[in-house]
Amino acid sequence: MEVLERSNLCELLEEAFGSVEDVTPDPSQPIHLLLPRLELPEPWQPSPTRALTIWEDWPGTRPRFLIDEAVVGENDQPPRSNSTVYVAGESWRQFSFAFPWAGSDPVRVVQLWLERFTVERV
Repeated sequence: MEVLERSNLCELLEEAFGSVEDVTPDPSQPIHLLLPRLELPEPWQPSPTRALTIWEDWPGTRPRFLIDEAVVGENDQPPRSNSTVYVAGESWRQFSFAFPWAGSDPVRVVQLWLERFTVERV
């Protein structure tokens, strides 16, 4: 992704979700964008929380979406089908969530990932 595309991606996500930080560990790696104050619906806590998106081969491949390990729902349980991964110097929770997507609108793709927190009640 060129610098201009990276900038546009940051701008679009910032407009939709508030601040965005480019935390890409190395310029040779895919773009890593941190959403530091992402709002989650009840009963998910803490909210706001942090999410990390990784834009490898965008728009041909949907981005990875990782959530802060502290996020839990009812009964203090994390999202189902989750695992811990170590990315960019810290642990994150990844989870599976199948959804149809056609990659070109990065805001819509993040919104689709977030639907997991609307449809699942733990």
